[in-house]
Amino acid sequence: MKRLGGRPRAPLPGGAWMALLAALMLRLPSPAAAAKLPDEPQHRRVLLLTDSAADPLMERIRAEVLALGLEVVVRRAEGTIDARARAEHAVAAIRMLPARNGVEVWTADETAGRPLLRQAVVDDKPGGPDRTLIALQTAEVLRTSLFPRPPPEPAPVIIQVAPAPSRASEAGVTAGAGLLYGFGGASPAWQAWLSLHRLWTEHLGVALDVSAPLHRGTMSGPEGTADVGAVTAGAAVLARFASDSGRSFASAGVGAAFVSLVATGHPTANTAPLVGGSTATYTGLAYLRAELGRKVSRWAVLGVSGVAGSTVARIPVRFAGNGAGSWGVPVLGLALFGELDWR
Repeated sequence: MKRLGGRPRAPLPGGAWMALLAALMLRLPSPAAAAKLPDEPQHRRVLLLTDSAADPLMERIRAEVLALGLEVVVRRAEGTIDARARAEHAVAAIRMLPARNGVEVWTADETAGRPLLRQAVVDDKPGGPDRTLIALQTAEVLRTSLFPRPPPEPAPVIIQVAPAPSRASEAGVTAGAGLLYGFGGASPAWQAWLSLHRLWTEHLGVALDVSAPLHRGTMSGPEGTADVGAVTAGAAVLARFASDSGRSFASAGVGAAFVSLVATGHPTANTAPLVGGSTATYTGLAYLRAELGRKVSRWAVLGVSGVAGSTVARIPVRFAGNGAGSWGVPVLGLALFGELDWR
């Protein structure tokens, strides 16, 4: 070991060398950090040009600009705003307007140094200027020019296929009055009609029909006269078709009914053996029904209906054992009706 003008230096232990190397590495910035620093927002400089460093408006603007993460440099307002900004290597410059009611904002292209925006932020309201408003608008100008937002991603196109609206089942009650005529000799009877229907689908449903005479028809013979009327009760399969507006409709149905024909005799001379009396005869009826209607409100319908059918057989009507006429085969009816619907 050589002596170098003093005490000899002892070699460092191995652990000490490792600690010294680690300390040196901590003091050196990493390449990633060194590359990142110049582009970070806090290293972008904004120049404030003012006649007074304590100007309240400039102090308010300075606070808003610092909140954006930018570096702020305050200088005295001398020379042109763009020349001063380039001399200070600033990306933006702000100076008070001569009227002191706002500021002029200048921003530059950071790469080429060319001006991108020159704009005045002014508050001309009576009692102004509002320092807070001017400061916030100035900060917004810098934010939109220095921190451009990337173009938004196109919004996804969502196509919804709505299911066809289901039609709720409809029910209704119909009441009407009109004429019922059974061929065979009796005059038409004034008949009351009542029907209850329910549609299971848009077009198909069922109906229950009943009718009774309001004023029976008359049949005459040598022995006297007879009042003839029919009570019916039946059911029908119904098809209904509405117009595009839903205001008008037509319906048709086919059904079968039970018929009770009641005849009350009135002899010309009320002496034996000619004595007045009533008889009832029962039979079946197959019929077709049709309706035309129009809605006059959401619930109410007015219309006309018709019935055409045939009894199973003719029902004879006799006076004192003599044939006076018959009823049925065919049977026709016509009525005006009103209807109330609900769903």
